Amino acid sequence: MKRIGLRSGYTALGAARVTRWCILVCLLWGCFAQAQDESGQQSLSRALELHQSGHYAEAITEYQLYLKAHPEAAAVRSNLGAALAHEGFYTEAIREYMQALAAQPTNYGIRFNLALSYYKTGEIKQAVKEFEAVYAIQPVDAPERRRLTLLLSECYLRQGEDARVVALLDPLANTDPNDLTLAYLLGTALLHQGKDERGALMIERILRNGDTAEAHMLMAFTRMKANDKKGATEEVDRALALNPNLPEAYSLRGRLAFLASDLDGAESAFRKALALDPTAFDALLWLGTLLRQEGKLQEAHTCLEGATRLQPKDMRVRYQFALMRSDEGDEQRAAALLEALVKDAPEYMEAHRSLSTIYFRLGRVTEARREKKIAEAMDAAIQAKDQARGRSLQK
Repeated sequence: MKRIGLRSGYTALGAARVTRWCILVCLLWGCFAQAQDESGQQSLSRALELHQSGHYAEAITEYQLYLKAHPEAAAVRSNLGAALAHEGFYTEAIREYMQALAAQPTNYGIRFNLALSYYKTGEIKQAVKEFEAVYAIQPVDAPERRRLTLLLSECYLRQGEDARVVALLDPLANTDPNDLTLAYLLGTALLHQGKDERGALMIERILRNGDTAEAHMLMAFTRMKANDKKGATEEVDRALALNPNLPEAYSLRGRLAFLASDLDGAESAFRKALALDPTAFDALLWLGTLLRQEGKLQEAHTCLEGATRLQPKDMRVRYQFALMRSDEGDEQRAAALLEALVKDAPEYMEAHRSLSTIYFRLGRVTEARREKKIAEAMDAAIQAKDQARGRSLQK
């Protein structure tokens, strides 16, 4: 079964349409400039023929040859970017698209291709910026509007911005019951927000289209939130049996193994997730956490830095960096980082608990006892909430 996610289909369709549009513009521009440079036009004609026939590597060479003599040709530069992106040279494609946009800043076909290249390289923050620029000017009835909405929603989801996913997709929720990509993205965001009933509706929608890996993943998230680790593990395993190429499934499988103290199994699962998607935030976060606990601080730092680039404001990443300072023996710095964290996120129980421990080490006993009481009260409230949710799931 193919993954429902955008990376399996929507991205390719969007890129193909924009690429064809760029080639058309380039052909028109080439006719206009034909009198300028006959040999150059022959090179451009060859490049276009090679590009259209799928010979991308050869087309790249011809485009580059032409651009040496005509560096101002923005449409040709955009075509070069499209060919480079097709061959997986996304960094080089980004450079070409940016130069093309400098000459044609209102060309939103080029801007969309630039966003896709950022998306492919895992530079989600930059991808969002460019997708939003296209989304802002695209007519509501444009055929490509839905595809762009789904791409932007996936980027928001990967940044942990669940509310923005729901705001974008809620108006579309009932427009096409067979849109499983929308159901998966919206269902995941709703479950992250604790809106379990609406999330369950999205699960049912996916299940009506057959037994899918994505439906089992949504069920796994639901079980996980109810603290049903056994049920969550069973759902993840069912998802992986149906589709062994879901990075989020390996990320969650690794987390479940980690919580069960199966550190070897957890590390293996996280690394499988990152092999499939080097920008898998949960895998980076949890592998960094695991490696930190094992004392492998350099590699842990690399993983956590990668997670920070994806979600700079995530409290869990900040928490791990604070603990890393403690692991390195710098308790004062660890305390300062945790103090800033509990100020920004007073509901973060683990931060209060760790701050209590560090205060005790620093001899700040009164403050340590205060933080311990806060953590204990929050822990009791969380357990009560989890038990209530578990009872509701059993009904």
